[in-house]
Amino acid sequence: MGSGMGLKTIAAAGVLAACGTAAVIARADDPSGRAAQADGGLALSRLDVRDGSVMIDRPAQAGAVDHLRVINKSKSALDVTVTARPWTQSSSGAVSPNRRAKLGGVAVSESTFSLAPGAWRDFSVTLTSSPAYLYGALEIVGLPSDVSKRKGVVPGYRVVSSLRYNAAKPVYKLKPGAIKASRKAVTLKVRNSGNTIAPVTGSVRLRGPLGTKNGSLKATRILPRKTVALNLVSRSNLRPGTYTATVTLIQNKVKTKVTKRVRVAR
Repeated sequence: MGSGMGLKTIAAAGVLAACGTAAVIARADDPSGRAAQADGGLALSRLDVRDGSVMIDRPAQAGAVDHLRVINKSKSALDVTVTARPWTQSSSGAVSPNRRAKLGGVAVSESTFSLAPGAWRDFSVTLTSSPAYLYGALEIVGLPSDVSKRKGVVPGYRVVSSLRYNAAKPVYKLKPGAIKASRKAVTLKVRNSGNTIAPVTGSVRLRGPLGTKNGSLKATRILPRKTVALNLVSRSNLRPGTYTATVTLIQNKVKTKVTKRVRVAR
């Protein structure tokens, strides 16, 4: 996904200002949340934990502080920006930082600085407000300090980690919506009306003209107040007809059961 800026193109770890070719992104929003690094570019680590995690995951309490370190592992001096951003989530469940917005209630001690090759900078992330809960991303971007003088492809780096400030009293409340048969799958819309991002799993039983098909749901995190279309079964082996889907959704052992009919067209 490249675009030109005069004679210059940014080859970035992630998406940087609508530029980017040969993109590579280092992420730490998976369940393990281990140390994130854009190869040969930026590396992120936590200073207050020993398990290698870089994901901030703690109760939502005003004044909570976490200490991190970013290292320049490239061969060029980098201008670095550190920004807390809200997540966006698509109907498929995919999340990405909203690069047009900043996450309110979170302060970063060092938001812009330069790093020589091999140098590092320590900074802190502080929850300044008292939200019931708050979920977002910590985005770190590094661009060569002499980017304005370069021509052609210019490497840039981007590391994304998760910020999870959890509710003191978690509420698990899933609201099943419409069921739909698309060309690829049968899906069920599910809204997270609770206050956690605990993964949603479960099972499905699809009864139709030729018998019953059972399956399990892939674990998916749904942001509070967001709706995601969960894949129930693939369309590849379904004959046209009317089916009855019985779905059991599970979030941290709390079960929500729903039965719906769906028409699969030719």
